[in-house]
Amino acid sequence: MNRRIRLAERNAGKLAAGIARAALDKNAQNITVLDLTGLDTVTDFFIICTGEVNQQVRAIVNHVEKEMRKQLRERVIHREGYEALNWVLLDYVDVVVHVFRPSFREYYRLEDLWSDAGRIDIKSEKDLKAITSPVRKKATRTRERKSKLSAAESRSSS
Repeated sequence: MNRRIRLAERNAGKLAAGIARAALDKNAQNITVLDLTGLDTVTDFFIICTGEVNQQVRAIVNHVEKEMRKQLRERVIHREGYEALNWVLLDYVDVVVHVFRPSFREYYRLEDLWSDAGRIDIKSEKDLKAITSPVRKKATRTRERKSKLSAAESRSSS
């Protein structure tokens, strides 16, 4: 793997861990990190979390933006949904943050849409290490598909 790509993945992991930590600071519920690095996508990580009420959604979003500027000098490229506070999206290019109200998270179920991604559930600070660890859970369904495809190819060539 190219050194530049490894460095970018490490920086994306550091950003994802920082965002998850900031969400924890504001008591976000059900924080999930989806590792999309093994998939053919335009981003490396999704951070998905829930705020129980509008004020908590606003507090999570504001705190994430403030902490990423302060700690990593990262600025959000695009923000959407801040006016309604039902589903706020923060786009940091390599990491995309989704802060939902409970009913909207249940309705859209992003974790199910991206079920091919490696999944890390964050319940405390110690879980954050799994994001930046070099041995992250990879996309298991992608591997399953590849092995099924290679098995089918070997059967057809026989």
